[in-house]
Amino acid sequence: MNLRRKLLTVFGALALLSLVTAAVTLWTISSWTRTSTATENHYQRSLLLQRIRASTFRAFKEVPDAVTGDDPDSDVEFDEYIQPAKEDFEIWARLAEDDAEREQVRQIREAFEVLEATAKETFALVKQNRFKEASVLMEGKLEDNDFENFNRLSAEAVASDRAKREVIRATNENTRRTARIVLAVVAFGTISLVLLLAAYLASDLFKPLEELKQALKRTAEGDYNQELHDSREDEFGAVNRAFNQMVKTIARRVKLAGDGGEDAENAELGFNSFTSKMTIHKLVAQMRLRIMELDSKLNQTKTKIAEDKEEDAPQAEKIDLDALVENLENLSQAITRVIDFSFPLDITLSKTDVRALLYDALLRFHDELSARGISFELEVDREVKYATLDHLKIREAVSELIRNALKALPDAGGKIGLRARLKDTDLLIEVADNGAGADNLSLDEIDIKRRRDYRTGLRLTKAIVEQHGGKMKINSESGEGTFVQMSLPLRLEA
Repeated sequence: MNLRRKLLTVFGALALLSLVTAAVTLWTISSWTRTSTATENHYQRSLLLQRIRASTFRAFKEVPDAVTGDDPDSDVEFDEYIQPAKEDFEIWARLAEDDAEREQVRQIREAFEVLEATAKETFALVKQNRFKEASVLMEGKLEDNDFENFNRLSAEAVASDRAKREVIRATNENTRRTARIVLAVVAFGTISLVLLLAAYLASDLFKPLEELKQALKRTAEGDYNQELHDSREDEFGAVNRAFNQMVKTIARRVKLAGDGGEDAENAELGFNSFTSKMTIHKLVAQMRLRIMELDSKLNQTKTKIAEDKEEDAPQAEKIDLDALVENLENLSQAITRVIDFSFPLDITLSKTDVRALLYDALLRFHDELSARGISFELEVDREVKYATLDHLKIREAVSELIRNALKALPDAGGKIGLRARLKDTDLLIEVADNGAGADNLSLDEIDIKRRRDYRTGLRLTKAIVEQHGGKMKINSESGEGTFVQMSLPLRLEA
């Protein structure tokens, strides 16, 4: 199993345990909230029902006072006492949660209404001075039947609420007990996985990295007789095998270079190939210096000829002199571009801010754009942010496209456009100008057909783009301008 799979397995298990912990916590909170709400509602139902019973009992005490004639205002006081019971009754009825509780509400409401109706009838008989009939109604129907029925039903409802609270309390306790057990198991699993991950990192990651670090240090010091364990099947095994092969190759080349023989020269060149770049740079710098000296002498000669005004000097000699100076200038520019591009076979990929790269390339030509009055448009789409590429070489490639566009324009005026956008998984960098242009112009023929109009260096640009795994195309029409597009893989990961 490779490192990625191992790490994904461990972290996946940790993520799963985290999800289980979160789910259990949410379930516990939800259950706790639900049971707490239900318990509170049933407490409130019991309190309301007790208040209804108390208000009802207090109100019906006025009935005997009315029958005996001790309190002539008994019916008014009855209405005052019974009104709070009615209001509490409405609230209590709304708190019913299931069909059984709603049935209790219906039964007690009917008993309460019958009880109230009998009391009203008794008060009516008293007002008609029919005390005997009122007494019979009160003792017979009101006290022995209606009031007893209301008292029994309300007492049963109070007992039912108390029993339901006990059930809810037991359910809540079971929920908490289950949550504690599950969370304990999850905590134990999480701790075990963390310890396993720590042990794995110490043995399978940090230790091989330290061994590789020490091996690289010894190699840098010249010790090529070492070998790392390469029996692992993960990424470290592949790295160790590559390291062992590298050390063997270096040791073999060093041995060949030290022993001499027919392959010694080639081995030494292979081993020291990195010095070739510096050598070429030095040679190019020397060539450039000699060309600058020759160019200076030619300019001095040309100036002297102009000052002496030698009318008998052949015209052909002057034309050849101008052509030579122009060729030297073109050669100097070509050498400069080679140095700037730093030989496109070697690239260093890194995460690059595309917008900053384009601004950096554009700032190189700011003075020339202003001096020549050339308008410039830069457009970078919003989604263009970063790409993995060789910052320096792509900057030089973009600069080369801008430079060629500038030289295709007249001495004053003209327009250049630079645009960056995304297409699928590619980054497109486009440069266009409204210069002279040329019909049927291709990148392979650009240095041959357009040598005289300064459009050189595009083949180096094309080489850099292709080294990045991209493509480059050009579209040019005579009198309409030129459009060049670089298509580079976006590759956000180097």
